[in-house]
Amino acid sequence: MRTGWAINALSHRDLAAKTATFAAAANVGATFAPNLLARKPLDQAIATGLSASISYGIANLTQSFIDGMSRRIAPGRDRAPTESRKYLNTIANVTAIVGGIGMQRLFAAKHGEPVKRAAVRTLGWEMTASGFAGLGITATAGSLEEVARRRGGTLPPAVLPVGFIAGTLVSGAEVFWFRRHEDRSAAVANSLAQGVVVMAGVSAVGYGEARLAGAIAGIVRKSTPGLALLAEPIGHAVGLGLLAAGVAAGVEVVNRQAEQGGAAVEAAYSEPTDSGFVSGGSDSSVAWETLSREGRRFVNMALTTGEIEAVTGKEGIAPIRAFVGLDSADTVDSRVWLMMNELERLGAFERSVICLCSPTGTGYVNYVATESLEYLTRGDCATLAIQYSLRPSFLSLDKVKIGREQNRALLHAIGGRLMGIPEHRRPRLVALGESLGAFTLQDAFLHEGTSGLVRAGVSNALFIGTPAESKWAEQWRLDPTRFDPNDEVVEVASYQEWCDLPVEVRATARYILLSHHEDPITKFSPALAVQAPRWLDHGSTRTPAIPAGVEWRPFTTFILTAVDMKNATNVIPGKFEALGHDYRADLARFTAVAFELPATDDEIAAIEEALRAREFRWAEQRLAQETIAQTKESIARTMNSWGVSADELPAGLAGLGTLSSGSGS
Repeated sequence: MRTGWAINALSHRDLAAKTATFAAAANVGATFAPNLLARKPLDQAIATGLSASISYGIANLTQSFIDGMSRRIAPGRDRAPTESRKYLNTIANVTAIVGGIGMQRLFAAKHGEPVKRAAVRTLGWEMTASGFAGLGITATAGSLEEVARRRGGTLPPAVLPVGFIAGTLVSGAEVFWFRRHEDRSAAVANSLAQGVVVMAGVSAVGYGEARLAGAIAGIVRKSTPGLALLAEPIGHAVGLGLLAAGVAAGVEVVNRQAEQGGAAVEAAYSEPTDSGFVSGGSDSSVAWETLSREGRRFVNMALTTGEIEAVTGKEGIAPIRAFVGLDSADTVDSRVWLMMNELERLGAFERSVICLCSPTGTGYVNYVATESLEYLTRGDCATLAIQYSLRPSFLSLDKVKIGREQNRALLHAIGGRLMGIPEHRRPRLVALGESLGAFTLQDAFLHEGTSGLVRAGVSNALFIGTPAESKWAEQWRLDPTRFDPNDEVVEVASYQEWCDLPVEVRATARYILLSHHEDPITKFSPALAVQAPRWLDHGSTRTPAIPAGVEWRPFTTFILTAVDMKNATNVIPGKFEALGHDYRADLARFTAVAFELPATDDEIAAIEEALRAREFRWAEQRLAQETIAQTKESIARTMNSWGVSADELPAGLAGLGTLSSGSGS
């Protein structure tokens, strides 16, 4: 009885479900395409599961729409003979194919087009693909049913998973091709097994939402008959609203935890530095406890005069580092005022170079670039940054506006102060931004191009790993003649690419975008879901990080690039590698190039060696101090449980944690 019920249910599955099954199975192969970075099996599973789930949902929705249109044309089709229904299905899918192709032609891709236009074109593509899939499944299922009837029809032929088998064959062929042409493919068996779990989880959420929506729709029909036609939309609106509320609550919890981590006091930096050249020090007007985790690291890691002289072999001075934390003052204006006061107190305007840094989401300023600047100027520089968030960059997109406002206000204040200094003594103002920091710094000059940088008095700038969402960079790429009339902006992926540029291009370059070919941060955008990016074109703009033959796929490329972002920065202290979003290996060279600080190959090599050794020592010290702090806390808890207070700890235990945190040497 149970078997008969199952066979009967399967034999009456509608065309939309079969088409969706084919789409999901056929899409699996595309998720194994090589993208910007290598993927681990779990990453591959996430990409496969999410992509297959989205493909199933879109195909189901599209084919349901096609089927719904045919039902309007032929209202009695459910009572029509099987052959008549197949005939109507065929007509509906052919119509969808023609209409979809028409939409793609009418909204053909154009350089610089709005995302809405691309979305309409992608909708046409989905309709065409769904139409072909529905047509193929209708024909195949009809042929199999005919064969079964001639053989006695012992099993309803529709039970055969035609869509799944066909889709699996398509994916198998794709995976085989990718593995022959790319050695970075993740293990297929493990990834598929885990991908099924991911897809099951996504499907379970969708199923739960559908059941809830159905229940709410039933209540609406009974309680308010006049809204019967809107019952289903109301049900889904409530279901999706509750789901969105749950996601929002989860994001809020994550944000709170991230902010607590960003403001945490690390054991290695629990005491203020006694330097008179950094914020939080002896001559500072900024309270040490307001600097945040990244601010304390930034000021503590300033080079000493001895370190500069040991590496460069030339006389040096102590560099200045100024930092104003998000908690140092309540408003943008007050933080800018505090920074200007800090710069005066520390003597920043008496140095030859002032570097305005726009930090990442947590407040992090790339210390490799900062230290490179200090070595190259022999300490005759001042580096400054104002924090605008405590969260990691991917959770700080809502803080871009604050970062932009702070940068504009700070640039205006510094520019006015510099104009009051005689030209022969006036420091040179340069700018540095990495990742979200590059975004917020560039955003201060939106719609102005290079003229905004010139107006603000920024002589040179280095933008590291500029996010794809930066509109300033996008405007420059789309119309360089308008936004960079003097050819002052260049974008390169390596020092070798810089050297390969024509001499006249290098001579006019003042603002450098350093963007690795395989860095997903510089390429990820929500538009990837519906719009083919230029970095996957077949022309000169295609990134060499992806093998020829790999094409853009709606939604799938978006998911693969999002997964790549998770692996964009795998940093090992002291081991510099120019890969993904890790730019440490490039920064000594590019700091010298971007800020016009000449250095010989031997000097750069010595600086790079010192940078690697210094980073490892600081990481080692942080780990040691954290371990000691945890050990002391564990001992204190145990002793407390014995009724012994911390004051009664043995002298040797009470003295733990005496490692110096004031210098990196």
